[in-house]
Amino acid sequence: MQDNYYEPHVVPDPSRPFIFHSYQLSRGCMPHWHVNIELLYFHSAGKVIRDRAEYPVRPDDLIIFGSNTLHAVPVDESNSYDCLIVDGKFCTDNNISISSLDFDCVVRDPTASAKFRAVVDEIGHFDAENQELFSAAGTKAAILSLMVYLCRNYSRPSHPSRDQSDAVKRAIGYINSNLAKAMTVSEIADYVKVSKYYFCREFRRETGYTLIGYINNLRCREAERMLRSGEDTVGEVARRCGFDNLSYFTRTFRAVVGKTPSELRER
Repeated sequence: MQDNYYEPHVVPDPSRPFIFHSYQLSRGCMPHWHVNIELLYFHSAGKVIRDRAEYPVRPDDLIIFGSNTLHAVPVDESNSYDCLIVDGKFCTDNNISISSLDFDCVVRDPTASAKFRAVVDEIGHFDAENQELFSAAGTKAAILSLMVYLCRNYSRPSHPSRDQSDAVKRAIGYINSNLAKAMTVSEIADYVKVSKYYFCREFRRETGYTLIGYINNLRCREAERMLRSGEDTVGEVARRCGFDNLSYFTRTFRAVVGKTPSELRER
């Protein structure tokens, strides 16, 4: 699938201990988590969800998603931000134990913002066609400078993980692995070993989605990917994404994506 809600990161080149992207989004990403720390630098206003809480975001805000923290970027309008994911091994090799730290979510600090922009500048040198001689060292040094500053000023020793967070993470993993099959709330609650009513409440608090809304959104995102790639008929795409009723699939897809499956396929 395109969306992996436990998100593995592969950093094959030790000289590039990071993943960097610039995003211009018209809709957000679904809740997910990963072992590496993720930093977002926003160029526009928006909001993010981390664990149970929703945070408003302003331009020049730096957002921190720590190791194994469930997070999402739900947006209603076009949103612009830079994303830096720092390799956990690189942090550990430099005596920064990100898994044992809790970070503030929103950092409004000119020094932190300047350090993030310095990393972006160094990555620009690194990615240039004619690499500057010390670009790899410069990029690593800039990332370390940023990480040390954030650890010193915006972190604290982590607390033991909450049972409800673990239950939601297990549920998301189960949903992701069984997307094509019929699933009920009771079945998923039984899988994570909590009551149905408690689970529905905690899932909504943790992710910002109802369980059915999350499953439908996830299925429609996968269907959108398949339709754009030209895979199968609309009916087959619906079936492979867990919809056994084509009319319901069309209505749900339009509500999530903004177009019917046929309209998307025609583009």
